[in-house]
Amino acid sequence: MSYNNNNNNNGGAAAPTNKQSEGPDGANLFIYHIPSELRDHDLSEMFNTFGTILSCKIFIDKATNQSKCFGFVSFDNPNSAQLAIQAMNGFKIGSKRLKVQLKKPKDAAKPF
Repeated sequence: MSYNNNNNNNGGAAAPTNKQSEGPDGANLFIYHIPSELRDHDLSEMFNTFGTILSCKIFIDKATNQSKCFGFVSFDNPNSAQLAIQAMNGFKIGSKRLKVQLKKPKDAAKPF
């Protein structure tokens, strides 16, 4: 089954498909320590003030249907991502503080 993500004109909200859409280099964030009660739309609302979000996803354990407490937010440009990091890294929600950083490129883990 394929997913079409070309018609994403939804005012900065997360992409409606199951396929994760990434922004350009430097525009994709990895967020840790997300409270377990938050869902994709909550994360999107928290980050949409910094720019246009291409996708937003909190990972869910398929066996338990519980949040894994981390996720990704992808913006359409690196400046929005930097603004989000500056404002949201260390942001306290309940007893947790978010850790927000740039997502590492897939080939960054390769030793050569």
